[in-house]
Amino acid sequence: MPQQRKRMQMALVGAILLGLLVGVYLFVGKRPAKPDPAISKHPVDTSPDDALKYWTAERMRKAKAADLPNVDAIARRKRHSRRPPRTPDSRHS
Repeated sequence: MPQQRKRMQMALVGAILLGLLVGVYLFVGKRPAKPDPAISKHPVDTSPDDALKYWTAERMRKAKAADLPNVDAIARRKRHSRRPPRTPDSRHS
């Protein structure tokens, strides 16, 4: 009888831990992602028809390019191949 009681307690502890784990997983998974501070949002009051009338072929030719965002802040990892690069001396070995 004591052995059966111990098994039931272990099953109860396991079920509680599993429930906590599932709860944490669901809580973390449902959190909204933080918005990117580099992206700004603003309302547009101009109608599409007005914008099409404004951007004539002549205005498009005279338009200057906008500054692009600085992407140096994003550090991306390079994927390195498993083999070392070939050198002229490595062909003869």
